[in-house]
Amino acid sequence: MESDKSPELTCERCSQTVAGVDAFCKNCGVLFSDSLRCSVHPSVEASGVCVICSKAFCKDCGGDTDGIFLCDPHFAEYEIQEGMARVFGSTDNVLAQFVTTCLEQAGFHPFLYSRKFNPGADLVAISAPRNFGRRSIVELKVMLPFSEVLASKQTLEELELNK
Repeated sequence: MESDKSPELTCERCSQTVAGVDAFCKNCGVLFSDSLRCSVHPSVEASGVCVICSKAFCKDCGGDTDGIFLCDPHFAEYEIQEGMARVFGSTDNVLAQFVTTCLEQAGFHPFLYSRKFNPGADLVAISAPRNFGRRSIVELKVMLPFSEVLASKQTLEELELNK
């Protein structure tokens, strides 16, 4: 009896296991095929695939950030930490826990990320706006795997929560 599964390979960039038939790595967006074209400019060869929307983009429409390929709109919208994307953030622990629980109940796999506060090193940083979207540097971040980010938007909208 033959197996229906394709052989598994390891992505050379991020070391994640991928199916041998995949055209790109879903974890980092690196291309395994030269045949993908930019979804905005079909005449141009793609440079990578956005890990959020799974669409191919050229170097003018997307790029790598810390080894993760994102299209320009998602680069501007999502913060990436530890191979996951931030979908919600708050300095209120109860609210962050509530959002995490709601996402779990909706079938997602959230991770609550917290940057440990170091008063000596972080005091100045807290009083200044953070570079990424002017978010608090000590916020609790609700993170999701890339493949769940877009689907989670509806759940967050139903909760009437802004990012």
